[in-house]
Amino acid sequence: MKKLYTVLAFLAVSILLSGCAPQEGGVFYTSLVEPFIYLIKFFSSFFNNSYGIGIIIVTICVRLIVMPFMLRSFKGQKKMQFKMKKIKPQMDEINEKMKSAKDEQERAQYSQEMMALYKEYGVNPLNMGCLPMIIQMPILMALYFAISHNDALASHSFAWFNLGTPNIFMALIAGALYLLQAYLSTKYLPEESKGQMKYIMYISPIMIFIVSMSTPAALPLYWSASAIVLIVQQYISNKYFNYHEDELQTSS
Repeated sequence: MKKLYTVLAFLAVSILLSGCAPQEGGVFYTSLVEPFIYLIKFFSSFFNNSYGIGIIIVTICVRLIVMPFMLRSFKGQKKMQFKMKKIKPQMDEINEKMKSAKDEQERAQYSQEMMALYKEYGVNPLNMGCLPMIIQMPILMALYFAISHNDALASHSFAWFNLGTPNIFMALIAGALYLLQAYLSTKYLPEESKGQMKYIMYISPIMIFIVSMSTPAALPLYWSASAIVLIVQQYISNKYFNYHEDELQTSS
């Protein structure tokens, strides 16, 4: 459920970003947004001033830079999910006792039992690896603003579309890629978690498609390049961060 709330929080931030703009001359704009605007222009100069290629290169570079933070977050989540699954029978037993407790003192006793169980297996439900995701947010926000509020993009084209006007095909591509990434992110979840996530996984692709339909095509291009890196990232997470009994014992 905590992961569900995290996804909803990031979606809310994305929606707010589409209608907000950083103040030019502010610390955030000058220290993060302006450098990304310069980098997009810099890389595009090597490809006949193709701002589309500049956006792709900068997006991939930024995603690769923040990838260790994301993988660390995924690793923490997978490890905690495995531990929670292992102690679930004991947790259910204690929860049943708490429901039938006659007074506050008895409930407090069972709460202490639950905390002792958490401590024994090194479980912290409040620490699911969200901090690395929070750390990277200013960087991704700055890149978003560098693309969405870059007036120079309006006069440039890439492939078959103009970067400054909406394009339905780019909106479809961005939505489809994020749908694939969302599917991969739920593929190895425990069955009880899949029930919570099977609907929320569609919200992000749908929102990206809707926003892309009314924003310059530079944004779905950015989202598409970002989604490709996220798909690779999710593959690495699914392949290498699936814990087993012996790994849990050595890491406890």
